[in-house]
Amino acid sequence: MSEDVILKQSHMVYSSPYVGVEDRTYSHKGREYRYQVTTLPEFSVVGAVTKGGKILIVRQFRPGPGHFTYDLPAGMIDPGDTPAETAAKELLEETGYSGRIEPVTTTYVTAYSTAKKHIFLAFDCEKVAEPEEDPGVIGAPLGLERDEFKALLRSGEMLDLDVALILAARLGIPF
Repeated sequence: MSEDVILKQSHMVYSSPYVGVEDRTYSHKGREYRYQVTTLPEFSVVGAVTKGGKILIVRQFRPGPGHFTYDLPAGMIDPGDTPAETAAKELLEETGYSGRIEPVTTTYVTAYSTAKKHIFLAFDCEKVAEPEEDPGVIGAPLGLERDEFKALLRSGEMLDLDVALILAARLGIPF
């Protein structure tokens, strides 16, 4: 907690292995504040570029929007794994590529979530395997040219836009 903000009560409204909803009441200077907070696991996201300069993304059906969107390789951190190990593992599983992983930063996903997003970039990526089949995922990896990636950034269909913009800045792609 920070300063004089006190957690008065907390109640789990819903819980599954992937997401929870917690009802929290805080007190600050004699006043109560009630919030609903999503509890999510930590995860890693990686913006990746091949040795040939293609930007690796994943086109996936997403149930929230109800249609296909574009993501960067990402996944929840398994017990015992580090965020960097997860970034490398997800890059390989989702695209079949492996490369030099560089840490960028860690941030919270939103102000109303416990989830931390660990951001990485990967360079000099080479294809070393076929992407793994995941029974819970409808999608496929893509390799985009710089101009295609720039257009995608402006399309409104790119999830993990913060990480994609960090990658674009690092590659000198103006937005």
